[in-house]
Amino acid sequence: MWFVVLPKKCMKNINFTILKLKPMKNLLTILFAFITLFACTSKSDQLYKQASDKLVAKDFKGAIDKFDSVILLDDKNVDAYFNRGNAKYDIEDFEGCLADYNKAISLSSEATILPIVYLNRGDVYWDLSKWDEALRDYTKALEMKPDYDSAMVGRGKTYLAMGDFVNAKLDLEKAIKLNSNNAVAHSAMGDILYDQKKYEEAIAEFGKAIALWPTIMRYHIDRGDTYYILENFDRAIEDYTKAIELNPDYPNSYVLRADALDDSGKPNEAIEDYNKAITLDSTYASAYYNRAVTRKKLGNKKGACEDFTLASDLGDKNASSHLKDCN
Repeated sequence: MWFVVLPKKCMKNINFTILKLKPMKNLLTILFAFITLFACTSKSDQLYKQASDKLVAKDFKGAIDKFDSVILLDDKNVDAYFNRGNAKYDIEDFEGCLADYNKAISLSSEATILPIVYLNRGDVYWDLSKWDEALRDYTKALEMKPDYDSAMVGRGKTYLAMGDFVNAKLDLEKAIKLNSNNAVAHSAMGDILYDQKKYEEAIAEFGKAIALWPTIMRYHIDRGDTYYILENFDRAIEDYTKAIELNPDYPNSYVLRADALDDSGKPNEAIEDYNKAITLDSTYASAYYNRAVTRKKLGNKKGACEDFTLASDLGDKNASSHLKDCN
């Protein structure tokens, strides 16, 4: 018995009356069905390749458009849903991404689904702060692939977010043992050690993460924060400066560096950094507050009062207590 399975969009073009036809016409109809199937599959494959190329090129919106077209031709294409979800994740459409991962999972069997689908869905839940759901998906990925270090890291980070430092550390230690080159694992381990006030050990872990993945701004900020806690302001400034080089449009890095500059006896340079942060984000209350403190230290009472007022208007509660001195 022959079964010709076509995408629904292609199916509309074929009139299946095979059993009513004479043998020759029956054969021609089957042949026509296969030709139509090939045409639809070929078109779908072409679109899928175009979509994949756009995804690799980081043209995420273009990739989504192409995957839309693939799914119109073949609404059972698991890979198209999964990769469209990946593209949506990169434009922070987390709800749309979640819907696509759910669809990919619903179309798959236990035998065909890959653990990366659960890993990626876990990442979405993590970004949405849905810790229980993230924990479930990372655990599912690990049940399917026990040596999956990325899933181990994801679950460890989830435990950390939930305040379960014991299980977080256990998972991250296992992940590092499985793959010592996993920068995310070292970074997360640094976070745990920082929270435990083991600052030197935290610096070592952040350093490993930076050595493995030097272009991640967050790693430099985290190590800079740790140096700052230890009052090693010069090293903190070095890390914050690197973070600024990696992303000059992130205002928080300027505020952090300004704080370190001020505490290292360079208030005028600190003012410049606070100015830059405010230029990037005119609603940054902490930047106004910290600049006010530095201006007050420099004897600029008028400027300090202006900044305390702005910070207070923007919701900084610490600033309000300074306003009584501005009358």
